[in-house]
Amino acid sequence: MKVRSCAVIGMGLFGRSLAYALNDLGINVLAVDKNGKLVEMVKDRVTRALCTDLTIPANLIDSGVLDADRIIVAIGENLEQSILVTAMLYTHGAGNIYARAHSDIHSQVLRTLGAIRTIDPEEEMGERLAQEIYAPDVMARITLSTGQQVVEVNAPRPLWGKTVLELDFRRRFLLNILAIKRIDDTDQTRAARLERNGGLPNPDDKINEGDILVVIGSPEMISAFLELT
Repeated sequence: MKVRSCAVIGMGLFGRSLAYALNDLGINVLAVDKNGKLVEMVKDRVTRALCTDLTIPANLIDSGVLDADRIIVAIGENLEQSILVTAMLYTHGAGNIYARAHSDIHSQVLRTLGAIRTIDPEEEMGERLAQEIYAPDVMARITLSTGQQVVEVNAPRPLWGKTVLELDFRRRFLLNILAIKRIDDTDQTRAARLERNGGLPNPDDKINEGDILVVIGSPEMISAFLELT
């Protein structure tokens, strides 16, 4: 189901950043906080901003939060408030709760109370920075539910001037190339490639200096591939 609306509860730095990003993606965002100054700060950057205490049942019901496709409890250091709001949401039938956690124990409590996913921004940011330091040529990395990863990476020098077929890429690296992005690409060449082969590379496509490869495979094989750089 396409997500059309989100309620973000807690307008600290993380909550504000998330609310703004969701709004910029075209999603209707309801931003909620007990602090009127924070609500005033975000009101022009979201669909609707509301100052209320959601631990009061009547306020929760009247807020419109329960109508959102996704509800994100982004409350910061106030763990008691985070837990109470998550419990209230679940008690009132919300089954689409994401919640910010500050520790493994906090995460376990939030999941027990009905959160389908917990997020620790500091931990995830630390992991992302570690990946960036380890592999600076990787521009994006996504881990799928299957455990496989999709990465965007600058084409390593040993691949330059060779075709996908010459490299025997799939057998040699145990990875699949989903796309080759070229620095001199135009809208016309991208459209032609999409029409020709659904955007997937052909065996005779040559990898050039400056190309960006989008590859998919296991984290172990991607790590081995990155050692070519």
